[in-house]
Amino acid sequence: MKKNKLGRTGLEVSQVILGGGWVGGIFIDPKYEVMERAIEISIKSGINWIDTAESYSDGKSENNIGDLLNSLSNEDRIYVSSKARLDPTSSETFESQLDRKLDNSLKRLKIDKLELYQLHNKITFEESSETLTSKQILKTRSVCEIMQKLKEDGRVDNIGLTALGDTKPIRDIIKTGYFDTAQIYYNLLNPTAYFDEKGIWNDHDFSGLITDCLKQEMGIMGIRIFAAGLLATDVRHGREIPVTHVINISEEERRVKKIFEIVGDAYGNMAQFALRYGLSNESLHCIVLGLATLDHLENSIQAVEMGTLPDDVLEEISELQKSNFV
Repeated sequence: MKKNKLGRTGLEVSQVILGGGWVGGIFIDPKYEVMERAIEISIKSGINWIDTAESYSDGKSENNIGDLLNSLSNEDRIYVSSKARLDPTSSETFESQLDRKLDNSLKRLKIDKLELYQLHNKITFEESSETLTSKQILKTRSVCEIMQKLKEDGRVDNIGLTALGDTKPIRDIIKTGYFDTAQIYYNLLNPTAYFDEKGIWNDHDFSGLITDCLKQEMGIMGIRIFAAGLLATDVRHGREIPVTHVINISEEERRVKKIFEIVGDAYGNMAQFALRYGLSNESLHCIVLGLATLDHLENSIQAVEMGTLPDDVLEEISELQKSNFV
């Protein structure tokens, strides 16, 4: 599997990496033997990274991944990244929260250092109990400086953010150059992070994010390539939790149908086509895969082997997207 440089981090990351989240759940729900097999298949295929978070099933994902990685030989070692969500309503300072959360993550993962530690809160214009504003992140002695200190004390090599929420404050933070990586929402239903201008787009707009990241030489990790499963299968599993807002799930399903009326199954099944679409964008250094079963993993590896999509197909899809799927 092809490896890409993860921005300025100096690390080389496989085109696709494993996600430890709840939407897929392969490192939360299945039997341990299934998780072991998932790691084995991944390493054999060339996947060299797994991304998780303290909040994924209250640390269960980190615990499982820690057990799995602890059983690997040095030659099979893979990178691991995790994320912390801060509570702005707590009496505990951000510095104390991050220090405590990082130590707990390291203990669960059974390691003494993370290649990448990321801020997990959405970034918004207004303060709330779950999100952070650019002011909270950038003000003196606040989140960005605290996270920089984590790099200095040796527990973290690189720091990143999850680029979800309101686009302007996200861009304001990216432009400071404080963070080494960003997790960017990008898929067939919403490719706007790659747009420089919104145009007539009528869904959640992430225009300019990828351009801003590239200017700062940040590593770009594509997330939600399957749009919580809408782009992978017609079967609904109850975990289709949106991280964007504007259009509803019925409209998203209409747009999915429109896409596959055009391409059919000529370029693989739904999930394979969706993944190949992401792989066709060279600005994404890797794509984080949320998977539920070993079949999903093997299906994704096959998609990587199929390669990127033809230019004429990409152009046809682009025209459809820019018309809001009319």
